[in-house]
Amino acid sequence: MGWIKSSPGWLILFVFLFLGGEGLNVVRYHVEHWLAYRDPMDSLWIIGGLLLAGIAVVFLGGFIHFRDRKRGKLTREGWRGRPVRRHRTEH
Repeated sequence: MGWIKSSPGWLILFVFLFLGGEGLNVVRYHVEHWLAYRDPMDSLWIIGGLLLAGIAVVFLGGFIHFRDRKRGKLTREGWRGRPVRRHRTEH
């Protein structure tokens, strides 16, 4: 029954993955259409598709980042993966 508990998370991921793919598909279609017919409305569709794809990528990145941080899989690292050294200050 563990799959029922994790299914809403997977559903959210797949919905945003689909939206990002659809945004890129809109961009592809309207770039081809704009090159063929030079319709000025296609530029708005291209911008909208890029926004949709960008929003989906940002949401998926944030979703994965916060999930991993909640599970303790993220650690703070310094430059090039070196551990951060904290200097204690004497009072």
